[in-house]
Amino acid sequence: MASLAEELMHTTVRLEGKKIQGTSVGTGFFFMHEQRLFLITNKHVVEGIVHGNFVVLKGKVDGKTKKPLLGQGYRFSFNANNFIGHPNPDVDVAAMNVSAIFSEAENNGDILFWKNLTEREFPTQEQIDKFISPIEEVVFIGYPSGIWDTKNILPIIRKGITATPYYIDFDGQKKFLIDASVFPGSSGSPVFIYYAGGYPDKEGNLYAGNRLHFLGIVAQVYKRVEQGGIRIVNIPTQQLPVAEIDQMIDLGIVFKAETIKECVEYYVNVVNASNNKIQPAQ
Repeated sequence: MASLAEELMHTTVRLEGKKIQGTSVGTGFFFMHEQRLFLITNKHVVEGIVHGNFVVLKGKVDGKTKKPLLGQGYRFSFNANNFIGHPNPDVDVAAMNVSAIFSEAENNGDILFWKNLTEREFPTQEQIDKFISPIEEVVFIGYPSGIWDTKNILPIIRKGITATPYYIDFDGQKKFLIDASVFPGSSGSPVFIYYAGGYPDKEGNLYAGNRLHFLGIVAQVYKRVEQGGIRIVNIPTQQLPVAEIDQMIDLGIVFKAETIKECVEYYVNVVNASNNKIQPAQ
């Protein structure tokens, strides 16, 4: 039986894209909502992509359990038009419904192996009040600087701490900051609180067991410009052979998990509205 940490490894995919000028790389992860499977990332990761792809591990059925076949993958294509962004232009979240293409692949005999997040992993208000303190260790999973385990088709796991309290909307928006090294390719990485074996509450009481909360999606970073000022930028996705003058200061901006639910609900509404348009009489 796979551990919770092992399952988290299989929630993400590496998004490679070709644009009119250059190539890009970012992170996407799977989120299930009302029996629909979505691929979630940032708007800026997929913007302008004319041809992109991601690889999902193949699997095998062992008794009643599906197991991954490390190093063996099935490649899927996408472009910018496959994604619908969050209705708020300031919320850098986008979604693509992958239910149909995954079903088609499996109907053709391919066994796919992935794990998805759901709203059940969102921290409840009761959990926030009891367990989530202003300073929490966090882990995020993705492909920093495009790096991944190419032989096994696995992502890179990194960690940091919350730099602002998760439960307070930073600058009045549905986001918070993490103190972590966030590099190109980390755009779209899911962020978690994860404890294995035991965990504390706000008062220092210890509890046995595991604790997992899905907090949100990495989108932006703060940079110090050459003149010494600070600015907010989208995490770069393009890998360009140029010197970087600006300096990252290890502060990442994370949009909260609730914005992902809002995005997929908006996706469903847009698609339903399009499908329900009155057809002209024949």
